Parts: sequence; structure tokens; C-alpha cells
Amino acid sequence: MRGRINKSIAIIGEGETEWFYFDSLRIAKRYPFRLVPGMPSHSDFGHILSLADRYLKEKFDYVICLIDMDRMKQLPAEMTKYQAIKRKREYKSVWFIETHPCTEFWFLLHFLPDLSKRKYISYDDLLPELQRYMPGYEKTKRYFRKTDLYTFLEKNGDIERAVRNGKLLSELSKSNPDDEICYSEVYKVIEIITSMT
Repeated sequence: MRGRINKSIAIIGEGETEWFYFDSLRIAKRYPFRLVPGMPSHSDFGHILSLADRYLKEKFDYVICLIDMDRMKQLPAEMTKYQAIKRKREYKSVWFIETHPCTEFWFLLHFLPDLSKRKYISYDDLLPELQRYMPGYEKTKRYFRKTDLYTFLEKNGDIERAVRNGKLLSELSKSNPDDEICYSEVYKVIEIITSMT
């Protein structure tokens, strides 16, 4: 076995994209963690939060919630609730990992040759750019079952570049929140998992 993880990790995503990506990472690296829950069935923040509460009570070492900000920004009531929850003391041990607009931006960061400040409003907006590097990409179970996401990105892209640009864009976004900079904090999950091995 390549790595040994002695801590428990719960990765909660809004949809299938996140589940398939982290499951393919787990398999490719032979990491002995499991994704909980199994295949996600709801994408609303209330459901994600109830799962986070459950895994906190079950004493998971890491509870990670992956949040697509394009969806969150379309629902002002959910955004207000999300911002309030992040400040609550009882959620200080939950890692809220944001990507704007969506997880596919993290995939795109593996391929962009330099730090891109191009603005993508939504998944539909960035899809044509992503398909230049991942031909035929679509957000479907059929695609995810035939394409090992992590292995494809590892072989054809550059994860170090994705991590580096993810960090830089996340910092830029926080220091310039009104600019709507696209960013991804998925690199934090990669670092957590790496530190556990």
C-alpha cells in the first residue's frame, strides 16, 4: 500500500463531479479513506450542513464541504446562511472549500499555461475552454464512469500548476472580493490528504 492514512476524512460534495474526482484520487493513490456519504443525492446547502453535523458527531478528524460558489451566489438566502455558518464556533473544525464558479474550474487550472484571471460566470461558461483540454467532457455519470478524472488530470495536466494557481487566485479573490475572480480552494484538500500519508 502506497500511503497510510491514520485519520478519518469526510468529503461532502454538492454533486457527482466531486464524488467521482475524489474517488478516482483515492483509487489512484491507494489511499484508504472512503468518501462519505456515497454518491450525493442533494445539492442544497442545508443537506450538506446536516451531513457535516453528522460527521462531526461521529468524530471524523476532517469534515470537508465542497461548495460551488456559482450556485451559492444565485441563491442569496443560502449565501447569507452559508456566510453566517462559517463564522459559528461549532463549525470551526469544518473545512469549507470553495470554488468559483464550480469544481470544473479546478480541472481547468491543471492546463492553463499561466495565471488566468479570465472570468467564468458558470459551468456553461467555462465548459468550452475545459473541453479544449478534456475533449468530450460532460457532467454525466456516463462520462465519469469511462474517464478516471484524477488519473486523466495527472497524466495530461499539471497538478503542481493547479495547486500553485489555486493558491494565488484564492488569495487574489479574498483581497479583491468585488472583482469576482475565479478561484479554487481544492488544493487545500489535496494538501490535507497528502499530509495524512
